Amino acid sequence: MSTQRLRLLLVEDSEDDAMLLLRELRRSGYEVSHTRVETREEMERALSAGTWDVVIADYALPHFDGLSAFALVRQRGLDVPFLIVSGKIGEDVAVAAMKAGVHDFVLKDRLGRLGPAVARELREAEVRAERRKMQEQLMLSDRLASLGMLAASVAHELNNPLASVMMNLEFSLTDVQESGGSKESVQALREAFSCAGLIRDIIRDIKIFSRPEGQHFGPTDVHRVMDSALRMAHNQLFHRARLVKDYGDLPPVHGGEARLGQVFLNLIINAAQAIPEGQRDSHEIRVVTRRLGELVRVEIRDTGPGVPPELRERIFEPFFTTKPVGVGTGLGLSICRRLINEMDGSIGVDSEPGQGSTFWIHLRVAREQEVTPEVKAKSSRQGLGVLVLDDEAAVGKALRRLLSARHQVITFDRAQDALAHITSGRRFDAILCDLMMPEMSGAQFHHELERLAPEQAQRVIFMTGGAFTEETRAFLSTARNPCVDKPLDIQRLLSMLEALPGSAASRGSTGFGSTM
Repeated sequence: MSTQRLRLLLVEDSEDDAMLLLRELRRSGYEVSHTRVETREEMERALSAGTWDVVIADYALPHFDGLSAFALVRQRGLDVPFLIVSGKIGEDVAVAAMKAGVHDFVLKDRLGRLGPAVARELREAEVRAERRKMQEQLMLSDRLASLGMLAASVAHELNNPLASVMMNLEFSLTDVQESGGSKESVQALREAFSCAGLIRDIIRDIKIFSRPEGQHFGPTDVHRVMDSALRMAHNQLFHRARLVKDYGDLPPVHGGEARLGQVFLNLIINAAQAIPEGQRDSHEIRVVTRRLGELVRVEIRDTGPGVPPELRERIFEPFFTTKPVGVGTGLGLSICRRLINEMDGSIGVDSEPGQGSTFWIHLRVAREQEVTPEVKAKSSRQGLGVLVLDDEAAVGKALRRLLSARHQVITFDRAQDALAHITSGRRFDAILCDLMMPEMSGAQFHHELERLAPEQAQRVIFMTGGAFTEETRAFLSTARNPCVDKPLDIQRLLSMLEALPGSAASRGSTGFGSTM
């Protein structure tokens, strides 16, 4: 029979009875290391000095008793199997002890029950501990989901005014340059536009890591997601290692930004935490991306202590961690594996003790039909009739200023007004429509267009600041219309205007808001 180590705290005043208990436990297959105490003070010192697998207490001692010992364990919040062993104990006393929370009691003349009782309570304590971990993780997941919803809402509220700021800065910069403004004015506008771009990138990073995704995967830019993860982990990396990015030429992969971002961020932070702080010049974290046929390989290499061979597979098990108590939950890598598997990928680690670790991910290249080709804007295409619908009037005005140099633009901040304009017989080459509006959402507006003017519904380009309801997400997964994020990339928007079916540009006409 294999032996199991057992750290026993024994509350017992009789040396002979203590020897009988220890002999019975050893006969049951336990290798026992124990401390025997007789008073409250001794027990308090023992509880402070170490951790215990089980506590066994006599019911009555000259200066102490079993229930008082149990109360001390409970006061410290310890979930340790606690058994009372007594020579004489009445049924009413036993019932009172069990009601108080004592796990079991054994009579000293029936010590044959002791080994099986300890084994059972150890198993149940392990189940309780695992259940607590799961509950803690569920609570953490709930908090993260709430924070993600909050972050997405904040990003949406910031993106609308930021979109207006960036478009007005771009318009002003062009105007000042063309009107011969001073170099200092041009430089000031460029710096302001650059700073606004940094704010846009930060908001975009928040959106990537907070946006819930369902199971709708599609073409994903690995480098964009990795750059976002590296920016999010900057404070963890900076004091520990030099960062080297060795990017290859990659096609889009099959995946999802939020889930892939979660995996990258977890692996990057793990790599950083494997390296001690304050030795930045001596350590390196290298991110490598390469295409391998129909796969893309992503590597995150660190110069930390490495992973022993016997632990290389175990580190992906739930609740297994090599980090100190209180630092990790042991769920990060198991979640990473689950997320990568859901994207039809694989994850693993190559490592040698003392030589660092390389965590690698294989993702399949997005199929050709999944990828929407980029259409380059042609400056000769002009004169499109464009309707802009956004409940933020400042966004509509900024778009009109920027697009009016090439196209004829009309703006609305209420969906009902835009619908009335179209119902009256006006037709547009393109309709730029915000997704999230208070009175009528972009999806509802599109449904009305399909009913009232189906051809116009095909010309809608959706704009979003990043806040999605479940209904909106479901709508976007089935709608064929393109969608762009705010703040808008104007050159990309111009490209999308050119790509709309049967536009005035492709027909060679320049009618604005023509009637039927």
